[in-house]
Amino acid sequence: MLSFLYRLVENYHREHGLHPNLLYVNQWHYRKLLECLPEMKNQEEVSRFLMMQIVISPESAHPYVAWLPTDAGGHLGRERERIL
Repeated sequence: MLSFLYRLVENYHREHGLHPNLLYVNQWHYRKLLECLPEMKNQEEVSRFLMMQIVISPESAHPYVAWLPTDAGGHLGRERERIL
């Protein structure tokens, strides 16, 4: 599982020039990932190790990675403040 994720990350980086910060997996894939990382105690540790946030979604037929700006949605609050 880890080698598969590594290839996903490398391909994404090569294609987009960015390191993905989101990993989408279903529950089965997440359990397989945990089997590869038995020393990790919770999802936060796994997320830090992978340097990606983990989204567990039943719609994810296959694991995939994506990139979301770290300040996504942050500007909405500032715009709302200006309006008020």
